[in-house]
Amino acid sequence: MNAIRHFLDLSNAHLANQDRALLEACAGHDAGELLCASTPYGWFVFACEERPQISDTLWALFEEARRHGCEYLLFDSDAASLDGFPVFDWEAEGATAERAEEEEELTQAG
Repeated sequence: MNAIRHFLDLSNAHLANQDRALLEACAGHDAGELLCASTPYGWFVFACEERPQISDTLWALFEEARRHGCEYLLFDSDAASLDGFPVFDWEAEGATAERAEEEEELTQAG
């Protein structure tokens, strides 16, 4: 086993809210399909070779890391974004989700 490992350094902006929630839920736990740890600025994630239950976007990032010989991804708030991959606006996603919840509550109450 090689003692030197490589990782792909990329922006947290490549993570949709659902992906962020998944990484946070898996961080530091030995159970589940993902091996990851949270950092003060993002997440360090093992790029599985077999697809776990993750979004197509997150899986494409795993594949990109592997294409470059990386075994891990470091999602970091200060890292650059990768060309050709979606970038998400977390605040806009959160606001959209909140509006949808409010509309559903009004519909149910109405």
